[in-house]
Amino acid sequence: MEGGSLSRAQELRARLGAFFVESRAPTIVVEHDGRFVTANDAALAQYGYTLSEIVDMRIHDFMAAPRPELPADLEHAFTGQAGQLARRAHKRKDGSVLWVVPVAGPQTLDGHTVIVSVLQDVTGIVRAEEQARIEHERVELVWKAAVEQLGGSFALLDANRRILRINQTLASWAGRPVEDIVGRRCDEVFLGRCPRQPCPHAMVLEHGMRVSEEVVAHSGRPLRVEVFPAPGNETGVALIHMAHDLTEERTMRSRMVAADRLASLGRVAAGVAHEVNNPAAFVTLALPLAKERVVQGRTREALVLLDEAVGAMAQITEVMRDLGGVARDRPRAVLDLAALVSGALRIASYEVEARARVERVFEEGVFVEARGARLAQVLLNLVLNAAQAIPKGHVEHNRVVVRVRKDGERALVEVADTGPGVSDAVAARLFEPFFTTRGAQGGTGLGLCLSRGIVEEEGGTLTWRNRPEGGAEFVVALPLHVAQPAALAAIAE
Repeated sequence: MEGGSLSRAQELRARLGAFFVESRAPTIVVEHDGRFVTANDAALAQYGYTLSEIVDMRIHDFMAAPRPELPADLEHAFTGQAGQLARRAHKRKDGSVLWVVPVAGPQTLDGHTVIVSVLQDVTGIVRAEEQARIEHERVELVWKAAVEQLGGSFALLDANRRILRINQTLASWAGRPVEDIVGRRCDEVFLGRCPRQPCPHAMVLEHGMRVSEEVVAHSGRPLRVEVFPAPGNETGVALIHMAHDLTEERTMRSRMVAADRLASLGRVAAGVAHEVNNPAAFVTLALPLAKERVVQGRTREALVLLDEAVGAMAQITEVMRDLGGVARDRPRAVLDLAALVSGALRIASYEVEARARVERVFEEGVFVEARGARLAQVLLNLVLNAAQAIPKGHVEHNRVVVRVRKDGERALVEVADTGPGVSDAVAARLFEPFFTTRGAQGGTGLGLCLSRGIVEEEGGTLTWRNRPEGGAEFVVALPLHVAQPAALAAIAE
């Protein structure tokens, strides 16, 4: 160590005065080449060096990552162009790292320019930032582990309905990269438009209530979309959007519907056989008799027998048509609801008439647009359930009442019985899949559950109540279709 360097450092400390020496702000003075000139007590304490040690060092020796040249911003400080410099990592004498932000500027001492630099300790801030970064990375890992495994699409939106975050599934379904979706409004991304009007995201923002609906994406993918308000937070997230692909669920539901259809047809098989066998037996007897009458020249009697055989065949045709209406899926079409109900009653007549009398109260001109086979399946289930709720015996005292009527913009089918009604224990599980009180009679427990699903797919509702006078009543409500004359003609054909 050169004694001159220490002497000069002590001299400069004295000249700079007590304010410099005793200041709590660590301050150093360096030459243009980075060699230390002097330092105050706070700087010496901060770095763990004595004054005699530090004046033999250069600022380069403080750098946590050694470098041969001065930082560029410190070079600029000699020209007076710098104030607060970039954050940097220094090392103390004990090897620990100290993060500082220098505030540096030139100072002329004895005609010689030096740099006076106040070193603000930001180690705590850097550590907090590092902890925040680690926490952010952890949150990102949790995010990816959670939302990417949801099995559906997921998005977070702000109060302006702009998308803040999405998972990869949503991007895949939208057919666009993540970066092309984030920042856009919901109506620019989801299904190319909002699923319906008013926008469900806007409804949640306005009313603060969860919205759930089934929609069909432009790709044809059926989705269940759920939107709900986000819990209070400081991140700007106002809405949570989730959507699930219903393709597999719909496929499974279709299989269950088919299975329940077979079960329903199995329940009426004996009745259908009876409805067909009786007229078929008559035709079998009538045709040989008619032939015999023709041979005998008794033409008038032969024609009467042939007319009756034609009527019997028409009866068979009608039963088979009704049966086909339930058994075969058909596309959506405009349907006469009374005719559909009449078909269901005809198929179920053998089962119903053994227990109760049937009362039909049909209003004319009640039309709906629906898939006829599925709706017929619902009506058949309701009629059979109504009949089986009534114990056998005393047919004359029991009733199954079926009404078809309009109620504003709705078309209603009401199926009521005079049975014991639905108990509280059964009511709680009435629409639960596989729950049945008639397992011994071949009940699957799917009828009411699937019937509700079918009606809801057609845009309607299936509800029930216990009637004050006794028995239960189930009501199918569907959007009323105002049929045009051409449509009515088509139905009549």
